[in-house]
Amino acid sequence: MGFQSAHDTYSTNGLRGRGSDTMFKRDAPSTDMISGLPEGVLHRIMSFLTLREAVQTCVLSRRWRNLWLSMPLINADYNEFFEMTDTKAGYDEALAVAVPMFKRFVNRLLELRDPVASIDKFCLWYSISDDNEDDTESQDAAANRWISQALQKKARVVEVYVDLADLYLLVIDHSVFTSSYLTKVVFSNVLLEDGFFKQLESGCPALEDLSLDDCVISGDEISSQTLKVLTIKDTKFSMEHKTSINTPSVTSLTLWRPAHGIVVLKDMASVVTASVKPSEFIDEFDARGLRQYLWALSGVKNLEFYYLGENTPRLEKLTLKLHPFRYQQQRIIGELTERSFTCGHLKIVEVICSENDPLINHLVDFFVSSGMTTAQIHIKPKARCSIKGL
Repeated sequence: MGFQSAHDTYSTNGLRGRGSDTMFKRDAPSTDMISGLPEGVLHRIMSFLTLREAVQTCVLSRRWRNLWLSMPLINADYNEFFEMTDTKAGYDEALAVAVPMFKRFVNRLLELRDPVASIDKFCLWYSISDDNEDDTESQDAAANRWISQALQKKARVVEVYVDLADLYLLVIDHSVFTSSYLTKVVFSNVLLEDGFFKQLESGCPALEDLSLDDCVISGDEISSQTLKVLTIKDTKFSMEHKTSINTPSVTSLTLWRPAHGIVVLKDMASVVTASVKPSEFIDEFDARGLRQYLWALSGVKNLEFYYLGENTPRLEKLTLKLHPFRYQQQRIIGELTERSFTCGHLKIVEVICSENDPLINHLVDFFVSSGMTTAQIHIKPKARCSIKGL
């Protein structure tokens, strides 16, 4: 696993073989100001390089020869290999060449890596194409194999971003998610099939942060006892059933524009901060949906709720009941844009709360700024109550 192995990595993947270029000089200076730094600092420097650049540091000096074999950050980006394709070729042709080259490079890198060195973070930028030399299923398998290898090396963070150049999502193999070290997962443009969240809950007991962007979820429940931060944006849910989110330990929740299916919030007891923007499709979020969301988030201290009026075109009366013991810590923040809260038939907003509740001024300002008049907002003091829907 020494110098020879490092140079063997330079092959048709855009990295040249030993002795084929003057850049590989075995007599390169072995001492300099940077090379004298501790290994952890040098690995930190390498984390700012692309993956190919990090490997190429092996030619700088004897001190750098094997550092790439144990670098704790693997930032694998297929875009690095576009520069090695024919510049005159079209995008599809370049992609068909770049991705296989990228796959060979990552396979070789993980094969040569120091077997006892752990990985702190594995970040993958990937693309799946039907013009590839492999079928899409094989391309899925390669990415899942890399994720599995990273988890076996004790990765704490796994991030996967898929470019939808050919509109193919990466199908995640949830069986590889078995790790007592994994604390954070970020997915973009992946497909999470039924059983994924059950596997996360049982196989990754340290997981605290999950972020999903433009993904597809086919299961009927997102459940976790360990998650503390949950972010779901522009993600499609199944239209065959309702999908429930049951995360009693989550303190920070972001749920933006869940598409297609209906999402139901269940155990949100620990949520402190929430940012919610319901679906913009009329059939998927009505007055009952609004009530369910507000009820589930009744204990939240900081709530950003972006609500479009076209979601409830028949809504005429909205009643909000505010908990008298929590108002000093709660605040509602509205992004008061042109249509932040506009319901064409909404005539009355009734707010039931403790007398002199300071939150009232925020609510009145919110609705007035959204096009209502103060005459349409009715304040009804009450000693004991809670946020309780419509």
